[in-house]
Amino acid sequence: MLGTAIDVLDRAMDVLMVAVGLGCVWLGCWAVLRPRRPPEPIQGPVWVIRTWGLGFVLLGVSLAIETITLMTGGEPGWAADVIRWVAGPLVVGSIVAAFVARRWKRHRARTVKGRRRA
Repeated sequence: MLGTAIDVLDRAMDVLMVAVGLGCVWLGCWAVLRPRRPPEPIQGPVWVIRTWGLGFVLLGVSLAIETITLMTGGEPGWAADVIRWVAGPLVVGSIVAAFVARRWKRHRARTVKGRRRA
């Protein structure tokens, strides 16, 4: 009985992970196709938003493929490598670049408003 409940929970978690992967693809497509109106978590220059979107598309596709592969009894393969070596650095790098761009914009606005602080 306990084994059946655990199997049901495992399948539910797998279905949730596929849904999360497809949600990542949707957010990434939104950011790539409409960089002037990006999702709330990412703000910055257009190239940063598009990089974030591309990273999220790759992350979502890889996550969905990896989960479906594991659900069907396959072994983890190239999809995990794509997440680790391509999608992860793209997403993290673009978030860092957006943070730096926002800080730089605020710094420039303060400098212009205060007429060159020394």
